[in-house]
Order: sequence, then structure tokens, then C-alpha cells
Amino acid sequence: MDFSKAKQAIKKIISPGQNLSNKTAKGTFWLFAFRIADQGLRLGKTIVLARLLAPSDFGLFGITVLAMSLLDTFSQSGFEHALIQKKEDIGPYLDTGWVVKAARGLLLASLLFLFSPLIASFFNAPQVRSILQWVALAIVIQGLTNIAVVYFSKELQFHKYFFYQISGTFADFTASVIAAVMLRSVWALVIGLLAGMTIRCIVSYIAYPYLPRFKFSFAKAKELFGYGKWIFSSSIIGFFLTQIDSLLVGKIAGVASLGFYQVSYKIPSILGSDILSGAIFPAYSKLQGDMEKMKNAYLKILQIFCFILLPMAGGIYAVAPEFINLFLGAKWMPSLWPMRILCLAVVVWSIEVVSNHLFLALGKPHIETKWNSVRFAVMVALLYPFILEWGITGAALAVLAGSLVGATGFSFQAIRTINCSTVEFLKRIIVPVVTTSGMVAVIFSLKWAIPTDFFGFFILIVIGVAAYGVLTYLADFFLENKTIHLLQKSLSLLLG
Repeated sequence: MDFSKAKQAIKKIISPGQNLSNKTAKGTFWLFAFRIADQGLRLGKTIVLARLLAPSDFGLFGITVLAMSLLDTFSQSGFEHALIQKKEDIGPYLDTGWVVKAARGLLLASLLFLFSPLIASFFNAPQVRSILQWVALAIVIQGLTNIAVVYFSKELQFHKYFFYQISGTFADFTASVIAAVMLRSVWALVIGLLAGMTIRCIVSYIAYPYLPRFKFSFAKAKELFGYGKWIFSSSIIGFFLTQIDSLLVGKIAGVASLGFYQVSYKIPSILGSDILSGAIFPAYSKLQGDMEKMKNAYLKILQIFCFILLPMAGGIYAVAPEFINLFLGAKWMPSLWPMRILCLAVVVWSIEVVSNHLFLALGKPHIETKWNSVRFAVMVALLYPFILEWGITGAALAVLAGSLVGATGFSFQAIRTINCSTVEFLKRIIVPVVTTSGMVAVIFSLKWAIPTDFFGFFILIVIGVAAYGVLTYLADFFLENKTIHLLQKSLSLLLG
């Protein structure tokens, strides 16, 4: 064994001067690890709590999440994105950012406490009042979190991000499950939320030992807000894009229907685009000024996104009935078609995210605002009549329609921005769509021969993975799509 080469390789990995591709690849690995661990814990929590709690419990907590999200959205400063995007040293801005963050947390908690009776009355759910008042404490804790953790994203230090985030998820999982076994009520979800926020806040100061000071600079705040104002605008639209469906389901169809809808969203959320997007924005930001490299990075990331997320969505679509019966219980079967539709919507939305991070890195956050406004208009036009006609399935269809329109707009805007041909862009998407469709067809054609038990469920998954692997290899061989080559190159960067 050539120890000198091994030593050089190790030195290259740990060297502060390692290239951006290497950092991004390693950062992506840690984000994958985080996504697997985080979503594994969240999925386990959903399975356990779905067995112990009623749909109405999930609906009550869903109303709480809606209220928190509403207040959070209308008070976004966008400072974190601004700090990541800035090229110069952000140290002098941290104290001001933390003061604003902490003050915002106290304000939001106070508003949530004061308006809790009105929110409970709006949804005709009296139990929500006391839940919201306790959840207000979680918002205060979140506001006190160390703002210096922004360095984890800015410097692509995602191994630290992993431990910081997963600590809160694990605390949430543990506390929720224990409380659900003991209480069998919605309070298990509340206790889990409080535990997760508290642990994550504590770990933020351990992971990055920076102690903020109560020091505020109006000039620095104004400078950060200059970039953050577009994030603020986008966050308002983003709230309605992600929560208006739940808001109308809860108001029109009731708390129990909202519970079914919330659970139908939890499984597709495994596909959330932050698998890679956490590394995309800071990586794009470091490529500012070199449009050719930006274009190559964008197309490669899009190809990897589609290669990974499309078969995951297709798999969820194919085995959703078996998953619900075996893991959640037959009482959750009303969530079947919304779950199937929303997993498609999440993947389409993920394609938007790839493009959006490109625009953010180029200092053009207004593009996100523009196209999300169009997406929102489509959803608003469809949600009310669709919910009245088809219930929670109608809500999911409206979300999918809005995502399709938004993704189309984002994609064409990205093609123009990076001077990419439409054919070159579509090739990254169409091939995994075809191979995923083939995989789904194989699973459905073999279902009749597979037993409907846990062993049979995992056999279906193995069949799907094998079918997708073979189809991807054939596509690479006959169409020269080079997906496998791209993955091998990414792995080589990851391994140094």
C-alpha cells in the first residue's frame, strides 16, 4: 500500500484549501445522512403516534403548526440567507442578527399567546387554546438559538449541521413516543416539540461556541434587510403555498379531515428537497461570476435530484396502500390518494428548489417571489371548489396543479438565466421519468403474486430498486445519459 498517497489524500480532505466540488460533495453526504436519520426518526414517530393517537389529535396539532407558521412567516427578516450570501466576513453582523432573532421570538410568542382564543374559535376547536399557549414557549426558545450556526451552511460544514439538527429531532422523537404511550393525547406532540426546540437550542451553543451579545446596529440591520426583504416577500407567499391547503381543509372539512391530510403529507415529506438544497445555495454563492460553472453545476444537481427523488416518489405511489395498512392502520386509509398525489407534488416542487437556489445565489430573489405568486394564484383558484367536490383529495390535486405551473416557470427562467438549451434541460428530467414509470409498472404487475404482509412489502421495495437500477443502466447504455458516471464522480469527490 502506498502510504504517502494515502497521507496526501487525507491531507487533501481535511485541508482548508480543498476545492469547492470536494466540499460540496462532502457536505451533500452529511445532508444525506441527516435526511436519512431525520426522516427515519420522523417516520418512526408518525407510525407509532398514528397507532396511539386519533386523527383529530393530528388535526389539533396541525392547527397549532398553522398558527406558528403564520406568525413566523410575517416576521421573517431573511437575515440568515443574507449572511450566507455575503462574501465578506459576517462576524460583525452576528450580534445584530441574534438580537433581532431573539426579539422576534419574544414578539411571536406573545402574539400567539394573546390570539390563541381567536384561533381556537376560528377552527371551532376549543382545545387549541391551551396548546397554543404552551407552544408559545417553544418559539421563545427557538429565537434564542445561536445565530452563529449559520456558518455551518456558509462554510459547508454540514457534519456540524448534522449533529446540531439531529439532536433536536431525536429529542422530539423520544419525548413524543414516551408521552404518547403515557397520555394517548395531542399533548404528546406538544411535549415532543418543546423537547426538540430546547435540546437544539442548547446544542447550537455547544456546536459553535459563540456567545452573542446584546448589541444592535441599525446600519447593519438595514444592510441585511436590503437582501432579506425579498426573502420576507417570498416567505409570505411560501406560507400560503405550503399552508393554505391545510388552512382551508381545517376550516371547511373539519379537524379530523385535517388530521388525515396532515398524515398524508408526512410520508411525501421524506422527499423534501433539503436532501441537497442545503449544500446548493452556499455552493452556488461561491460560483458567482462564472456562469459556465454555474450552468454545469445546475444541470448536474438537477440530474441527481431527479435520479434520486423521482423513483422515491414512484415507490411511495406504488406501495402506499400496503404501507398504510401495515404501518399506520386501516383507519388511515382516507389518506391514500392525497398521499399519492402529494408525493408527486413534492417532487415537482423540488425541481423548483434547484432553480430557486440558483436565483438566490445570483442575488435575484425577486424571481422566486414572482413565480411563487403565479403558483399561489393557481392554487387559490382551485382549492376551495376542489375541497368542496373531492375533500382532502381535491386539496392535494390543487397543490399538484400549482406545483406544476410553478416548476414550469422556474425552469424556463433558469434556462434563460444560464443560457441552457431546452433539450439539454429536459434530458435531465425525461430519462428518470421514463425509468421511474417503468419501475412503477413492474411493481404493479407483480403485486398480485406478493403476499400482503411485512415480508411482502419489503420484497416489493427490493423489486422496485432492482428494476430502477436495471432501467437506469439501460438508459445510460443506449441514450448516453451518463447518470451512473455522474454518481461515480460525485462519490469519488466524496471519498477524496
